[in-house]
Amino acid sequence: PKRPSRLPKQDSKNRSRDVDMTTLRFLGCGDSQGVPRWWCQCKVCTEARMTNENLRTRPSVLLESENETILIDAAPEFRMQATREKISKIDAVVITHVHNDHILGLGDVADFARWTKKVIPIYAPSEVIPQLQERFRYLTKGTYPSLVPFVGLESKARTFAGYNVTAHKVPHGFNGFSYGLRFENSSFCWAYIPDSINLQDFTPWQNLDLLILGTSFYFEKAPLESRSVYSVLEAVQLLQVLNPKQTIFTHMGHGVDVRKPAPKNTSYARDGLTINLSAY
Repeated sequence: PKRPSRLPKQDSKNRSRDVDMTTLRFLGCGDSQGVPRWWCQCKVCTEARMTNENLRTRPSVLLESENETILIDAAPEFRMQATREKISKIDAVVITHVHNDHILGLGDVADFARWTKKVIPIYAPSEVIPQLQERFRYLTKGTYPSLVPFVGLESKARTFAGYNVTAHKVPHGFNGFSYGLRFENSSFCWAYIPDSINLQDFTPWQNLDLLILGTSFYFEKAPLESRSVYSVLEAVQLLQVLNPKQTIFTHMGHGVDVRKPAPKNTSYARDGLTINLSAY
């Protein structure tokens, strides 16, 4: 998204350096199948192979301040994302849910911790922890629990990169449930909800300066009961209720063509996009 020429009034010289330096980097912004889908010959997938405008790996984001680097979800392509973005530091991981497109990179994080001897806690909502432990049994054995311990996100107040973080359960349609994350400090509030549909409780998502929302298609023909993520057009209707100041769409499948304009007050993420959170 285009940055404003001047920072909002809240971004005064009195704001802390940590907040001023906080950025969010989209390592991947594709849906569970990525773009291009390797078997697909649609216009978007074909373009993604040729000019890369719609090339999207699966969803991970990196929250970075002067003092902390926090990985939110670990996509299957995380090793390639980290190599592409020259990532050399991770202080913690936050997981929204246990679907493959959000967790299969945890093995790469564990390898990083093992070779560097750095402790990298993996935070997740408490009901998600047993599922992670089942999926990654080897991370519960040997030296791994001391290097990459699984920690319940609600076990105490969590502050990452200067933001207080709370997790809120959201409906994931056909795929069950997921969690959205609300990040808040004294001057800025933003949320990351990569997988949801048919939200019922709007309270956690009110008064946002920035909303990052998953939208798999621009327009979706499939019946609601068979789906798990908002379309762009459905998301626009949701935004009329939530009324965030700005919205960035992520988790986009081959039903979204980023060469076409995004709806008003919204924009499309792209792999490698880095935004200064203080500029919103």
